[in-house]
Amino acid sequence: MNMPQYGTAQPSEIETSMGPVTLDVRPDVESLKDIWLGLEEVAPYTPSQTYGYAQAWVRNVLAPDGREPVIAVGSVHGRPVFLWAFQTEQALGQPVLTWMGQGHANYNMGLNSPEAAERLQADDLKRLLQHIAERADVSAALLDAQPFDWNGAPNPFARLPQQPHPSGGYAVALGDFEKIYLARFGKQSRRKYSRRERKLEEEGGAVVFGWGDTDEEQRELLETFFEQRELQFAKMGVDDPFTPPIREFCRDLVTLPKGDPARLCMGYLKVGDVVTATFSGSICRDTLAVSMSSLAESDMMRYSPGLVLLRREIKWACDEGLSYYDIGVGGARHKERWSDVFRPLFDSYIAFKPQGLLVTMPLSGWSRAKRSIKNNDVLWPLVQKARRRLFGNQGDSGSGDDD
Repeated sequence: MNMPQYGTAQPSEIETSMGPVTLDVRPDVESLKDIWLGLEEVAPYTPSQTYGYAQAWVRNVLAPDGREPVIAVGSVHGRPVFLWAFQTEQALGQPVLTWMGQGHANYNMGLNSPEAAERLQADDLKRLLQHIAERADVSAALLDAQPFDWNGAPNPFARLPQQPHPSGGYAVALGDFEKIYLARFGKQSRRKYSRRERKLEEEGGAVVFGWGDTDEEQRELLETFFEQRELQFAKMGVDDPFTPPIREFCRDLVTLPKGDPARLCMGYLKVGDVVTATFSGSICRDTLAVSMSSLAESDMMRYSPGLVLLRREIKWACDEGLSYYDIGVGGARHKERWSDVFRPLFDSYIAFKPQGLLVTMPLSGWSRAKRSIKNNDVLWPLVQKARRRLFGNQGDSGSGDDD
């Protein structure tokens, strides 16, 4: 892909409902560190909008592929009010704009100050995006899995034309763990949990829950995760999405400093000396945001170590005083049983040139069809049944039945 020279262009002034916005589009992350961290102090975000995440993504995924990010910063009277981190991709033969790393993130959005979140209107966003598209020389934007709001602040991109994302996000509002547990599960289900833990210990050895502490332990747990998921994907007959660049990206995240909101914290359940399950994510402000999980191939799978680990992590998050345990995007039985917060998401498919319609129209139709199947009470159970027949429970990171 020939890279546009937008990094050499001067900032432009765009009229908006907030008044004139100075728009600066840059191809690097490091020069924006102070602005980025400053906006993190006032804007809502998830791990994938943070400076640490973006720096690791560019270094390990974009740069080795000869690509640069497309970072748009808007300022009013010299004061940064938003930062939107994009990248370019090829889709159906056309160059398109996406959120940075959107295929590997649960939630995608920009960093928007309270002023920008409240005041930017649809026409403002269209003008700003059109200007960014011209700088990046793309035909369309494919902006997936965006929340309507976050931590009570509106997402201004929700004012653009949109369609529902095929899946939504699931989270547990935390507090008194015992009250949550009793409210979610009946006596029979709670007995199942106790029986699972007892059987794991009887047949495998001591059951230990924990988090990676040192960088070395974090790395070791991450490699265990890669091995377990690689085997699971192979049994499912699908390509492993953790390609070498993505693995290097994750290796950077697990060694970020403690307290960094993008640090990937490796959570595990050991039975004896074996890591039988992992649930890992980032502690981002008041939320433990889980982004990946795995199970070991062993006889212990029949006792659902993933579900045992999930319960222990939720209790840990309650004890730590966090507000949410976010289990991520996509429906699954264990998510539905635990969660009392559902986050609807939307996609924005925007054509900037006539040829951009060759991308946005078919992909928009495919996304609608996918959502229709997932929300059909007849078709979706049939799809799930077919998956189970083909692959067993390998696609369910929780493994097992809560009922």
